[in-house]
Amino acid sequence: MRIRVVVTVMALAFFACGKKKLTTPEAALAAIQEAYLKHDAKAFVAVLSKDTLREFDEKVEVMRGNFQNTPENPQAAKAFEHMAKQMNIPVSKLKELTVEDYIGYMMQTDNASSSEVILLPKAMLPPTAIVKRVERGNKATLYFADEEKLSFIKTEAGWRVHLDAESVPQPGVTQSEQDGED
Repeated sequence: MRIRVVVTVMALAFFACGKKKLTTPEAALAAIQEAYLKHDAKAFVAVLSKDTLREFDEKVEVMRGNFQNTPENPQAAKAFEHMAKQMNIPVSKLKELTVEDYIGYMMQTDNASSSEVILLPKAMLPPTAIVKRVERGNKATLYFADEEKLSFIKTEAGWRVHLDAESVPQPGVTQSEQDGED
């Protein structure tokens, strides 16, 4: 009985502490790299800034809206069928798509593709070579090889990664279609 109480108290203490505070941009980078390499969408989302999450939510909302119009757009229907198959969910569940679901899907897409990584450029994946660090107040930028850079914002919870959600293409949509070109 005493062992059970000790284990319960330790478990509660562990969960009460939650995630460790990311005290530097480099710590936030390491956390998002680890989440990405483990394909842990929940941990990946936890390291993102509020602005990034808002941008991704707007993007996902557009996708949910596009899903509602799939009967009128056969190309979109095929893209959503492919996406649902890769996510291992019924197509009908895409109307409830979340940012975490979308990030998880993008991680799978990156993993399946031998070409360019979409969520995090290859220069940002381990082994990482940070060539320059600039910090001003609650904002920081780490620069990597191949002129890649990653922005961070300091919050009460620690440093968070700011990704440009607009640069992440929607599944089944070419970059020129996303940019509004014909």
